[in-house]
Amino acid sequence: MQALFNDICAALHLGEMTAAPVQLSGGYTHRMFALTTTQGRYAVKLLNPEIMARPDAQDNYARAEAFEAQLEAAGLPILPAKVIDGRKMQCVNGQHLYVFDYFDGRVLRDAEITPAHCASMGDALARIHAIARREADEPAPASPDWPRLTAGLLRHPESVPEGADMHRALPMLIRVTRAMEHASARLPRGEALCHNDMDAKNVLWQGDSFRIIDLECLGYANAEQELLDLAISWAGWPAEEAKFKAFLRAYRAAGGRITAAPADLYDSRRNHIDWLAYNARRAQFEDQEERRIGREQVVETLEKLAWDQRSRDRILTWMAE
Repeated sequence: MQALFNDICAALHLGEMTAAPVQLSGGYTHRMFALTTTQGRYAVKLLNPEIMARPDAQDNYARAEAFEAQLEAAGLPILPAKVIDGRKMQCVNGQHLYVFDYFDGRVLRDAEITPAHCASMGDALARIHAIARREADEPAPASPDWPRLTAGLLRHPESVPEGADMHRALPMLIRVTRAMEHASARLPRGEALCHNDMDAKNVLWQGDSFRIIDLECLGYANAEQELLDLAISWAGWPAEEAKFKAFLRAYRAAGGRITAAPADLYDSRRNHIDWLAYNARRAQFEDQEERRIGREQVVETLEKLAWDQRSRDRILTWMAE
């Protein structure tokens, strides 16, 4: 790893390292490091090779970079990737990466998040959604084949416990997926620019000031689904009413629109469904660390899906109020 960062510093003209790179906590897909050199302090994101091997990866990142520029031009509080030698995405020794100026902020824990934080996020989300809209919808991805994914976990000795958890949850997974398909078909058409991953782990705070990070997922999606996902996420686990309502009130006050029927909006959410399916596959990747994260996220996401079902009536009541 030290040799890679020496090469990164040399290739991207970042100066010489004055300390070993330090891995930062963050998302579950890519790896982030703090890098201190003779020229300054940076954050370096090493992109997941499994993601970069996908045939559409380069085009997806290029689109996200164009949207990132729009957010920056609109004055959104984001942490954009640095442009080096005319481009944002870099590749050194076969490793794709982004470099950022270091922002000395921190991720808030659930217990630290207040209604005021949630209001700031609701306001920021409405501003992101207002940047670009389109009438056409992307075709919905195919629903996961839960029996096949479960069987795959059970075939691998490492992931048998997680496979057993999935097997026990199969009736719920099939029921929730069917409800998602039916509710999605009833949603109003049209999409807006969405962050697509703006939960607490992707916002860094310095007091009341913040920066939104992990902008690689920027793209068109259903804005109201993202709103509800994030309002629930920022409200905590289990969700707190005051935080949830502060998020929605701030979103509306900033011009955000909510037009879908609350029950359809709640049932149509697929973030946890897609994340669970990805991690069931991830638990079978070649890389040992990727497999470990996949197994961990299968367990956690099953719990969140079960919580979603238990909390449905309560959240719908808050939405109606």
